[in-house]
Amino acid sequence: MSEQNNLIEKYLNDINELGYENTLTLNSKDVAKILSVSLRTLENWRNENLGIKSKKIGKSYFYNKRDIAEFLARS
Repeated sequence: MSEQNNLIEKYLNDINELGYENTLTLNSKDVAKILSVSLRTLENWRNENLGIKSKKIGKSYFYNKRDIAEFLARS
């Protein structure tokens, strides 16, 4: 397993330990909390395509837990 994959798995485990083990997708509030950033920062990253892939449903944005781990591994 590559170092990148090891990092992704580590971050997935870290996210699960925060209480999200039964969740595949997270909302903006959860992601901001995990990344220790404001909702505004997360919104700016979305607008500038700098952050994590997200899917808009209605007025809300949802994020895949693996995409968050991949973002952390790249950071």
